[in-house]
Amino acid sequence: MHHVDLGLFKYQLEFTQEILKEVGGVELQKEFDVRLCQIPHFPGLKLINKFGQLKVITAADYRHIMKIAIFALDGIFEDSWNQLTCEKLCDLYAKFGKMY
Repeated sequence: MHHVDLGLFKYQLEFTQEILKEVGGVELQKEFDVRLCQIPHFPGLKLINKFGQLKVITAADYRHIMKIAIFALDGIFEDSWNQLTCEKLCDLYAKFGKMY
């Protein structure tokens, strides 16, 4: 599971950041980070927002983000990017969470 956290999900998160950058620029990436940090904390959730950018260090951090990322992405953009809509992106996160 450690490799899934640091490999697959890390790549998925980085790819999502690139999609957000293509769709809405750096502001949309920052909006995603802000939304993640606004989610009420629960036991074990440690999100560090340094200088407006989310800092992820360990596999456990990725596991926690995996649980809440779909909520931060929901409705974050309206346009489609290479035929990818926000709804399809959220569906990808839901399916990944189910598989995980």
